[in-house]
Amino acid sequence: MSFMKNKIPNVKGFLIIFFIAFFSLLILKITSKDKALQEDNIDSFLVKTEKIILKNHSPEYLFYGNIQAQNQVDVISKLSGKIVNVSPKVLSNDYFEEGEKIFELDPFNYQQELIKKKSELEELRNELQSKNLIFNEIKKQKTLSKKNYERKSKLVGDIVTKKNLEDAATELSINNAKVLDLESNIQTIISNIKIAETQVKLAKRNLRDTIYRAPFSGKLDNNLIEIGLELVAGKVLGKFMNTAALNVQFFVGENTYTHISNILGQDARVLWKKSNFKKNYLAKVFYIDSAINKERAGLNIKAKLEKISESDPIKPGVFVEVVIQGITIQKSFLVDENSIYEDTFIYVLENNSAVRKKINVEGFYKEKVIITGENLNNKNIILTRINNLNFFKKIISKN
Repeated sequence: MSFMKNKIPNVKGFLIIFFIAFFSLLILKITSKDKALQEDNIDSFLVKTEKIILKNHSPEYLFYGNIQAQNQVDVISKLSGKIVNVSPKVLSNDYFEEGEKIFELDPFNYQQELIKKKSELEELRNELQSKNLIFNEIKKQKTLSKKNYERKSKLVGDIVTKKNLEDAATELSINNAKVLDLESNIQTIISNIKIAETQVKLAKRNLRDTIYRAPFSGKLDNNLIEIGLELVAGKVLGKFMNTAALNVQFFVGENTYTHISNILGQDARVLWKKSNFKKNYLAKVFYIDSAINKERAGLNIKAKLEKISESDPIKPGVFVEVVIQGITIQKSFLVDENSIYEDTFIYVLENNSAVRKKINVEGFYKEKVIITGENLNNKNIILTRINNLNFFKKIISKN
């Protein structure tokens, strides 16, 4: 019995030792597998790649500009007077056709002035007609007195005395003086008639200008026009602009301009992002400053906007974005900015390794970066961002 009592504790100790050893081995095996998995993850890295196919790309450059009317003039009162008539379109801000009446001044004084100037002109013309009749008569008398003098000159001494000859000479001299005097008077009257004709034209123009008409088709802006307003000549009453024919003006820096030179006549895209009616417009460049602005180090450029419909809300003063295409980049590639490192290199996958390739950033196209570089064609660019290349021993494409 004592033997059996001694045996039982030994068996219990053996079982305890066995279970401890078993669980220890099990734990070691599990941890060794986790460590192996971690080592596998550390040693290799799955990346997304894309084959580089070099093509020609035109970069896009973004500028900020504002809309302007192609035709825009100040509405200035040409005359003094009171406004007695205003078009209903002034209050409703409707579209005026070219030549349509906008407002009218009281024409009474200008009508009276025209009547007066016409009367003065008519008096001068009547006076000229009368002088011409007298002039023709005096010329006849001059001709007769000349013939009389010449005849007496031949007969002097025989039939005609010296006294008669002297009288004939005096008469001829008087008639010559009358002719010269009338010629001078007639020339003065002719000059006065020309002045009077000019004054009549001016009076007619003033009477015509009492009605202010639209210089071209368009709308009023910030106008002060109202019935009863007393005007003085030269007063600015607002602006008149063609809201259907618009330009966009934008500024281009000197450095950027070197990449988009020779764009005169080229197309541009105009973006009005705040509009709910239409966000994209086409325009054509028609004007470039002839010299660089030294203070701003750039150029002003204008482009003519496409034809605008009457329902389009775009107006002068709207701020927009302008997209211009630059010079085409030969043998280039488009890539996300995330795949470029320090703006100078990319990684390509070669033999399960990331190889650094030097590149040049040439511009942007539709939120992509245009790059160029040597020996890039048909290489597999790594698109996945790699933050620590030394951490991975093996890089595998998951494409």
